[in-house]
Amino acid sequence: MLQDNELSPPKEKSIRPSLIAIGKLAVTILILSYIYRTFQNEQKGISDVGAVFLDLLTVRQPGPNHLPILLLIIILVPVNWALESLKWQKLAQKVMPLNFWDAFRGTLTGLAVGVAVPAQLGDTIGRIASLKSDRRLEAIGAALISNGIQFYVSVVAGAIGWFHVKYKLDIPALTSQLISALLISIIVIGLVGIFFRKALIDWHPRKMIFIKAHSYLHIAGSYTPSELGFSTLFGALRYLVFLCQFAMALSLFDLGVSLLDLISCISLIFLAKTLIPAINVLGDLGLREFTALLVFASYALPAEKIIAATFLIWVVNVLGPIVIGIFLIWKYKWRL
Repeated sequence: MLQDNELSPPKEKSIRPSLIAIGKLAVTILILSYIYRTFQNEQKGISDVGAVFLDLLTVRQPGPNHLPILLLIIILVPVNWALESLKWQKLAQKVMPLNFWDAFRGTLTGLAVGVAVPAQLGDTIGRIASLKSDRRLEAIGAALISNGIQFYVSVVAGAIGWFHVKYKLDIPALTSQLISALLISIIVIGLVGIFFRKALIDWHPRKMIFIKAHSYLHIAGSYTPSELGFSTLFGALRYLVFLCQFAMALSLFDLGVSLLDLISCISLIFLAKTLIPAINVLGDLGLREFTALLVFASYALPAEKIIAATFLIWVVNVLGPIVIGIFLIWKYKWRL
C-alpha cells in the first residue's frame, strides 16, 4: 500500500499547471468581455461608421481611390508591433538571450493580457510569463523600462503638439497652464532619471519592500547610453508609424485641416491615452474617441468621421493583435 508521502509530490507538481490554466482561462474571458463591451458601447454609431467606410471604399470616377491608403494602414500594423518587439528584445537581452520571434510573441501576449489587467501590469505579466528562462522575473525591470520609454516618447511628442495647437483649442486658461506645467515637469523628471539612473546600482535598501523593488529596478542603472538610445529610437519609430496610420485614416475624409495641425491633434490623442489611467469607464476605444472629439471640436469637424477614423485605427492596430495574442496565450506555456 502506498504511503501518503509517496503520493504528495505528484499532486504538488500538478497544482501549478492547473493554476496557470485557470489563469489563462480567466484572462481570456476578461479579454473577450472587453471586446464584447467595446462593441456593445459602439453599437449606436457602428451603422454610421459602416456607412462612412462603405462610401470610402466605393470608387467613383472622377474621385480618389481610398483602397491603397487603407491597405497601407493595414500593412503598417506588423511594422508597428515589430518595432515594439525590437525594443523589448533589446532591453530584455540585458537579462537573457531573446530572439525576435520570442520578443514578438511576448509583445502581443502582453498586449492581450494588458486589456484584462489594469494599467501596465497586464502588459508586464504577459511579457514575463511568455519568457522561457528561469531568470524571467529579473526582466520585470526591463519591461518597466520598455513601457517607460514609450511613455516618455508619447509625452515629448504630445508636448510638442500641445504647444503648437493649445491656443486653438477651447480650453480655459488655467487648465492650459496646468497642462503645460505638467508636461514640462514630466519631461524634466525623465531627464533627471536618465542622468541619475546609475544610482540604482549603488543603492542598498534595508527594508524588505525596497529590497524587493530594487531587485527588479536596479537593471535600469545597468543600461548603457547606446542601449537606451537604440531602444528609444525603436520607440520613436513606432510612435511615428502609429502617427502616420492615424493621419492617413483621417486624411481619408478630407477634413480640411493643415497637416501640422492634424499631426499635433493626433499627438494630443495619444498623450491623453498615455496620461489618463487605464482604469476608466470609457475603455480604450472610448477614451480615444472622447479625446479625439474634444481635440477636434475647435475645428468643427463631423463627429461621425472622427469616430470612424478612430474606430479604424483601433480595429487594425489593437483588436487584430489582441486576437492573435489570445491564440498565443493558449499555444505556448506560461512560466510563473
